[in-house]
Amino acid sequence: MKFMTDFGDEAVILPLFLVVSVTFYAMGWRRGGIVWGVGIAVILTCLVLAKLFGLYWGEVFGFVGRPFSVSGHVAASAAVYGSLLNIILHSRRRSWFLALLPPLIVAGVIGYTRLQLHAHTQAEIVSGALLGTVGALGLYRILNPVPGHVVRYALLVPLCVMLVFHGYMFHAEPLLQTMFHNSYRSASHVLAW
Repeated sequence: MKFMTDFGDEAVILPLFLVVSVTFYAMGWRRGGIVWGVGIAVILTCLVLAKLFGLYWGEVFGFVGRPFSVSGHVAASAAVYGSLLNIILHSRRRSWFLALLPPLIVAGVIGYTRLQLHAHTQAEIVSGALLGTVGALGLYRILNPVPGHVVRYALLVPLCVMLVFHGYMFHAEPLLQTMFHNSYRSASHVLAW
């Protein structure tokens, strides 16, 4: 389970996002590289905002336990891997049903590992799957058909990046929580909440 869930860690997702965006652009698919890069950046920003909202909700309503936290592993994996699989598998065909399958399958696999590792609740996994799948479908809708020579590299480059960075951990959740709590306490002290 740990081996599979590590593919969804930010230590793999962030370099993958950057390298694939640059590769698309360098291969001559400039619009695709920019659209894919901006799209994934927007999805990851929405993920961070959702996590911050969960932390804020917990502070405001005095939640004692762990606050609701959208699964970042599931959302990022569904968006990044799901959209890459759509580029590789469905670059010429335009079928919403076929485009829905890769992000859902990725979200299901990573979500299952997160449940087994007791890292998230079912609601957190479903919300992450929803965010990542909607993001991947949005990218599928916006991206024009992919040139054939780019499709080959859309498989090779991500595999190399995944293998290089797999096993590294970027502890984004504790970092985000610490930053939030410090800024919330400072703001509440200054504003006398």
